[in-house]
Amino acid sequence: MTTMSWDMRDPYFGVLKGVLKGGVKGEVCSRPPENLEQLLSKLPDGVLNQFTGCGSPIPESIAGCRVLDLGCGTGRDVFLCAALTGPKGFVMGLDSEPASLAVARSGVEEVMRSFGHPEPNVAFREGSIDALSDAGLYKEDFDVVISNRALSIVDDKLKVLKEVHRVLKRGGEFYSSELFSDRRLPENLIENETLKRSGLDKTLYLGDFMRMAERAGIRDPRIVDACPAEFDDPEVTKALGEVGFYAVTLRLFKIAELEEGEEDYGQAAIYEGTLEGFPECFKLDWRNVFYKGVKRRIDGNTAKILSAPRYSAHFTLIGDGATHLGPFKGPSA
Repeated sequence: MTTMSWDMRDPYFGVLKGVLKGGVKGEVCSRPPENLEQLLSKLPDGVLNQFTGCGSPIPESIAGCRVLDLGCGTGRDVFLCAALTGPKGFVMGLDSEPASLAVARSGVEEVMRSFGHPEPNVAFREGSIDALSDAGLYKEDFDVVISNRALSIVDDKLKVLKEVHRVLKRGGEFYSSELFSDRRLPENLIENETLKRSGLDKTLYLGDFMRMAERAGIRDPRIVDACPAEFDDPEVTKALGEVGFYAVTLRLFKIAELEEGEEDYGQAAIYEGTLEGFPECFKLDWRNVFYKGVKRRIDGNTAKILSAPRYSAHFTLIGDGATHLGPFKGPSA
């Protein structure tokens, strides 16, 4: 494992450090593994064996939603989302590799039978994730966009984020698991042949990505989980030296009213325990963990997020947000 190192002046130093320590006051609430384990057992070996992601950006509360998976590969996450959206939902997988798409398409009939869907609710399309309109994907087509280590291997990440913002419906969410570095990669690592072979040479510094998201029109990006990345290839570990790599899961919302930073409007939320698979506890992000029936103070942006259609039925919001009380100091302030 590489040594952690951040520029202490970077605002995301404290965020990532807090996530790695388990969140605020040690609060944890992981996605229940049984939910995905059962679904994974229904997928063909060919789909599972070629999975190259670094996390599990499978959204909750997507029944009936339209979902887009960027860089879907052989379709693992597409099929998982298809089970959760149900027959009335739809999941599109986009990838630039014909061979991967061939594997994904070959599994559709088998997977739909195992899910009990009368008709396929998935489709796979060839195309580049930084040119969605060229693939026939247009403005505000999707409720949710996901990616699993797709951004890590493209050059123009800002263009991808702008494309995501364009195809998301208002109130929609980009849920992504990606590899990030703890500093900007020096030129010798960008040109390192070992890292190029491993697809790590284009990895972005986390702080730069978070600021890039805001430049794309996505305010207040949220870190959900993070863990140090370890590599089986000793040559990769040697080449990286002191540079740390992390698998980070993030939520980014297309909500125009979100502010920069956390502001206090005297609001709170109570989780009803009704999100499927999360009967007792739901983790929106590393700082906002909700327990069924427990009132929790929230900042103004979190209140707006929980008011979005996918979440509003599962929370009771307290306070109208009409009076600003200054910066938000945390749920216990």
